[in-house]
Amino acid sequence: MQRRFILSPISVIAALLAISMLAVVACGGAEEPEAVAPAGSQSGDQGSGSQPVQQPQSSAPEATPTPLPASLPTEVVENPVTKDAYADAEYGGILRRGGYGDPSHYDLMQVSSVSNSFKQMMLLNGLLRYNPLDAGKTIIADLATTWDVSEDGAIWTFPLREGVMFHDGTIMTADDVAASWERVLDPPAGVVSARKGLYDPFGPSVEVVDPQTVQFTFTKAPPLNYGLNAFALEWHGVFPRAFLDANSYDLKLNGQNAPGTGAFRFLDHQEGEVWKNERFPDYWNEGLPYLDEVWTFPLGSPTNRSAALLAGNVDFAQTVDPAAYELMQNDDDFKDKFEGQPFSSYSYFAIWFNTDREPWNDARVRRAMWLAIDRDALHEVGGEWLFGYKGGTGWTFPEQAFQLPQEEVDARLIFDRPAAEAEAKRLMEEAGYADGIQNVDLLWRAGPYREAAAQVAQLEFNRILGIESELRAAPFAVWFEELANRNFDITVGAIASPFIDPSAYLNSWYRCGGGENHSNYCNAEFDAIMDQVDVEADAEKRYELVQQAARILDNDPPTIEFWYNRTLAAWRTCVHGIEGKNGALVHNLDRMDTVWLDAECQAQ
Repeated sequence: MQRRFILSPISVIAALLAISMLAVVACGGAEEPEAVAPAGSQSGDQGSGSQPVQQPQSSAPEATPTPLPASLPTEVVENPVTKDAYADAEYGGILRRGGYGDPSHYDLMQVSSVSNSFKQMMLLNGLLRYNPLDAGKTIIADLATTWDVSEDGAIWTFPLREGVMFHDGTIMTADDVAASWERVLDPPAGVVSARKGLYDPFGPSVEVVDPQTVQFTFTKAPPLNYGLNAFALEWHGVFPRAFLDANSYDLKLNGQNAPGTGAFRFLDHQEGEVWKNERFPDYWNEGLPYLDEVWTFPLGSPTNRSAALLAGNVDFAQTVDPAAYELMQNDDDFKDKFEGQPFSSYSYFAIWFNTDREPWNDARVRRAMWLAIDRDALHEVGGEWLFGYKGGTGWTFPEQAFQLPQEEVDARLIFDRPAAEAEAKRLMEEAGYADGIQNVDLLWRAGPYREAAAQVAQLEFNRILGIESELRAAPFAVWFEELANRNFDITVGAIASPFIDPSAYLNSWYRCGGGENHSNYCNAEFDAIMDQVDVEADAEKRYELVQQAARILDNDPPTIEFWYNRTLAAWRTCVHGIEGKNGALVHNLDRMDTVWLDAECQAQ
C-alpha cells in the first residue's frame, strides 16, 4: 500500500520550528586562477582588451592530492561485492527515500539531473563501479570480471561475466555492451551524450572481441585513474542492442522500461507521488539486493525532505536542510535516531552564453558580464538551497588539489565591486555596447534557487551594463534540449561534475565540442593546454598547466561560474549499508544493492 505524506501537525510544527531556530551552517571557500594579460580568444571574438589585475606569482598548495579512487587492476576480485558484505544484514523491507522532482524524460545518458539518477541508477550496471563499501574511494569490477590495460595505456580489455540476465529475461553479451557504449561515444543525430566530452579527447572506439569480451581503443591513452573513473560512472548502463535498435538509441520516452541488468527493476511511477523499483529476483550477483523495494518520493525542496525525515515518513533523504542536519547531528532528541554525512557533490551553477550568436561571441562582452556578477549576492539568495556549503567560484573545484589560495581568488575576480563594475562598463564600451543590449532571452533551468539567481542576474546586468532581458523558465530536461538546439541568448542553470579531475570537468565543460560545453565555446589555446594537462604525470607541472588554462578562461570566459555546491544527506539509524559518497561524487553510488533495513525500519 502506498504511503502518502500526511504529517501530523505536531510533527510538522516541531520539525519546522527546530529548523527555523537554527542558523544555516555554511562552510568552505573557493579556489580560482589569477588574472593575467589577455589570452587568445574564441574564433570570431574581437579580443578582450581587459586590463589585467596585478597579482603575486601563484604557487601550488602544499601536497593535498585530489581524492580520486585509487584502485589498480591488481585489486580486482571476482565478486567484489557479495551478499556477505554485511554479516548481520537482514533481507526485506521497503526503503522510503526523500527525493527530487519528477524527471522530464527517462534517458539517463542524456541528462545530468539527480531527478533521473536518484531513481534510475539502481536499474543498471556498468563495466566497473565505485565501491559502495568504502564510499567510492576505490573502483571495483561490475559487469566485467576484471580489466586489462595495455602497456601503452591505449587498449582497455574487459572480460564479461557469464549468464548476466537483463530484466526482460535475455542474456547479456559483448554486443550489448558495445552497442550501449557506442551510444555514449558516438550518439546518433538528435541524441545527446551528456558526458561524451570525457572520452572525446582520447579518441575512443569500442569493439567486440568475442561474445564475452569487449575492448576499447584510444588514439591517446588516458591516465589510468582517469580511465577507471570514466568507466565507473553510473550514468552509463548496459541495455540489449535489440531494445536500443527498436528505439533508435533514444530512451527519453521509455527509458524507465529499458531492460537493465541492475539489482532492481522498474515497478511503477505515479507522477508527483512516487517512483517504485523492486528487487530483481534473477540478479546476476546472487544474494543481492537485500531490500524488497525502493520508493522515492518527489519532495522538491530540502525543507520538505528534512521535515519528512524528521517525522519518520521517509528513511533516507539526500540534500537536506543544513539546520535540520545540525539538529539530527547534535540535538539530544534526534542524534540517536539519525546518521548523516556531507556527500561530495560539486554540482556546477553558472550562466552560459550562446556563442553562436552576437554579441555573445565577443570575449569583451562575456568578460564584462563575468565581472559584473556579484557572486556573494548570488550565494546569499540561495538560502536553504546552499545545502550547508557556501559554494565557490572559479574554474577549478574548491578545496581540491588544483585550487588557488582564497586571496588570489578575490584578487582575480576584482572583489572590489566598484572597480569590477567600472572595468565591466569599459569593456562594454570598447566592444561597442556602451548603451547596453536589448531583447535578450534569459533562459533559466526551473528550480527555486535558479529562479532567484536568474532574477539577480537580470537586475544586475541591467543596472550595471544596460542589458535588458526577458526571463524564460524551462523544466530540467527541456532546458537541456533548449541548450542542444541553441535556443537561448544566456541561461542560468546547473550541471553535475562527472568526477574530481580537471581533465574530466574542464574538457567536458570548456573544450571545443565538449559533451557539456553548453556555450559552444571554442578556444584553440585552451584546448592546446588541456592536451598537455590530460597526459602530464608530474603533479606540480600539471598544477601549473591547469592554472594556465584557468587564466585563459579568466580573460575569455565561456561561462559566468558562481557556485559549486556540496550536499548533506541523512538517514534513520535503522538503515544500514550507506557508507557515504566521498570518492565518487553525489551522482553515483545509488545502486542500493548493499543497503539493508533492520527490524525497526521494516516494521514501519
